[in-house]
Amino acid sequence: MTATPASGPTEGPAAAVAVRRAPMALVSGAFVLLVLLVVVVLLVVKVTRGTTAAVAPPVTPAAASIVAAAATVPAVAFDTVGAPAPEGPGPVVLSRQPPLVIGGKAAVVYVGSEFCPYCAAVRWPLVVALSRFGTFDHLGATSSSGNEVFPGLQTFSFDGATYRSRYVSLSAVEEYGPALSTTWPDGFAPLENPTALDQTLMRHYASAPSAPAGSGGATLPFIDIGNRVLVEGADIGFSPGALQSVSMAQIASDLSEPTSPVAEAVIGMANELTAAICASTGEAPAKVCRSPGVRAGATTLGL
Repeated sequence: MTATPASGPTEGPAAAVAVRRAPMALVSGAFVLLVLLVVVVLLVVKVTRGTTAAVAPPVTPAAASIVAAAATVPAVAFDTVGAPAPEGPGPVVLSRQPPLVIGGKAAVVYVGSEFCPYCAAVRWPLVVALSRFGTFDHLGATSSSGNEVFPGLQTFSFDGATYRSRYVSLSAVEEYGPALSTTWPDGFAPLENPTALDQTLMRHYASAPSAPAGSGGATLPFIDIGNRVLVEGADIGFSPGALQSVSMAQIASDLSEPTSPVAEAVIGMANELTAAICASTGEAPAKVCRSPGVRAGATTLGL
């Protein structure tokens, strides 16, 4: 910026200095005012955006002890529980479908929502089963909506979670949050959008000849295990009532007690889900896939 000389007396050295200094003071003052104006504008923009854009609250991390309990269920518990007769419709074995693969590994695709009680219930056996093949990081803790059937079921959330395994890939999406919202037409605030693969699979099983009778293809939860086994909606094989009014810590503790109602429901379904994953991985790892509990799950499914 070039300063323009100010008008005024020009006699003598002192006057000349005054003439030169006045523009610099003005420039400095203007610069400070400009900076302050920019800061104010940015603050206004931030506040304005914050009042119109929905920002999902951070996911509460699941306690490390609870994640560890789900990941280290004793082998004797799996084998003792086996695969009890399902309480209502359960997973459906698919036929004549190409293998579902992500990143060169057999894939498990999950689409659910945090408000959904059947999603809340099935996340327990799904986490237990997948933990036999790999490890989770950043699993969240949430509970199903208090406005739905089986209200307030305490469970994990896949929102923000990551999974690593040598044998299987996991694509997991929590589509909506747990609390009712008056600002969203669907009733619950959105969290994540289903991927293109999720949408393709859900549309496919809504109309494919191999789809189970009555399948809508978009009922949550939606779980596709390798295109070998499908879990959808309320057909999770056990009643969420088994987890009603039970804390996450207590559920985690009960997993090592094979005779507890929680273990019978969660581990029984976990054995079936594990058998479905084994059918997609070529029965690897053998130590897991050839165990008595998983074989019982495969028998129940008819794999």
